[in-house]
Amino acid sequence: MNDIVFPVDTLVALRKNLLDYSPNEAAAVLLAGPVVRAGRTRLLVREAFPVPTQSCSDQGPYRVSVSATFIAPLLKRARNEGWSLVMAHTHPFSDGVVGFSTVDDDGEAALFPTVFGRAADRPHGSLVLGLNHATARLWRSPIGPPEPVDRLVECGRNWRVSLPTAPKLHSDSEEYDRSVRAFGAEGQATIASLRFGIVGLGGTGSIVAQELAHLGATNLKLVDFDRVERSNLNRLIGANRDSVGKPKAEIVAQNVRAISDGIVAEPIVGNVLNVSSVARLLDCDLIFCCTDSHGSRAVLNQLSYQYMIPTIDMGVRIQVVDGKVTDIAGRVQMLGPGLPCLVCNGFLDSEQVRRDLLTDEARSRDPYIVGASEPQPAVVSLNGTVASMAVTMMLAAVTGMPSSARHQVLIATRGIVRAIDSIAEPGCVICSLRGALGRGDTRSLPGRPE
Repeated sequence: MNDIVFPVDTLVALRKNLLDYSPNEAAAVLLAGPVVRAGRTRLLVREAFPVPTQSCSDQGPYRVSVSATFIAPLLKRARNEGWSLVMAHTHPFSDGVVGFSTVDDDGEAALFPTVFGRAADRPHGSLVLGLNHATARLWRSPIGPPEPVDRLVECGRNWRVSLPTAPKLHSDSEEYDRSVRAFGAEGQATIASLRFGIVGLGGTGSIVAQELAHLGATNLKLVDFDRVERSNLNRLIGANRDSVGKPKAEIVAQNVRAISDGIVAEPIVGNVLNVSSVARLLDCDLIFCCTDSHGSRAVLNQLSYQYMIPTIDMGVRIQVVDGKVTDIAGRVQMLGPGLPCLVCNGFLDSEQVRRDLLTDEARSRDPYIVGASEPQPAVVSLNGTVASMAVTMMLAAVTGMPSSARHQVLIATRGIVRAIDSIAEPGCVICSLRGALGRGDTRSLPGRPE
């Protein structure tokens, strides 16, 4: 599968900008971070450069050519910084399904040998935009033939996908009738088409997995290195006394498979602090972060922006003083292009992140790490409240349900759920263009090597 991924609203803005040149065709050059894995290639669009009329060597209603002087500095950046190039242009008279013309074929056959001559070790792409539709293809070599791009994805505050044909509704439409009445057949089909990752399968993660299964999700990656203990049985959905000693990932996978025969649930008994486990999340469309350590949150925070995979982070805190509960709080925050990250909001303790990412040998030598962490209080009903907030936030992002909040806090002692407005820090080391945003494989995977 091949994808081109845009920060949300970028594709809409690009189409509008270029169609302003109608009735003539117009063009833009996009710089994208490449992501190449077995069976899947993604180009993550970071920057778009519309070509002004004076930089077109030829421009008319049925063709547009970009001058070498406009492309040259962008090719130089692509070569020096590791980017893929995506050549975009419009077909301003196409109001239905749009495709590449023979003029496009000839122009790209002449152009891409030059592109690969400057930036040979990565794929490049091309994109054509009609009035209401778009299509794209991927070039892996200067002589082609190009491969089709399966999806044009926009992600961030919302998650949208453009396909040549609409996704199909789940095969058993009666089973999901009440959900379809809430967010429509298209929303239901989108849920079924998405690949979800859930990291941490304890009190919140096991509930998220169950809710996704009931909603009609069909593809889940379930990541947790831990095994079930008796102390988990008060909150781990799907577990019982026979589960003690077994991997949490396998217990949760077994539970969700029992809900629907159509679910592919892949248990990954691994630690997301390790690069090997992080790599297995790269084909996810959306991730739920249900972990309780600063290190794992830091890894998933960077993954979300570096690879443009929206992530919903959540947590529950029950504060007890002298044997009495003094505070109950929860938090749900969506991470992704255009949204502030956990670093911007000051939710990561750099010292805790450092400690979590140490190897076992390094931890044993660190004089600042003494003893084990104290178990924290956990109650299934509070976990369920926060997990449901997270799943509902996902529904709003992918189905268009009318809920605009992408950061919420629960103040349970007062019965309040409050939306939080926060702003991304310019130049943030994670979520800005100067940071990790859209860099893909040009930067190493977050996590500790093994």
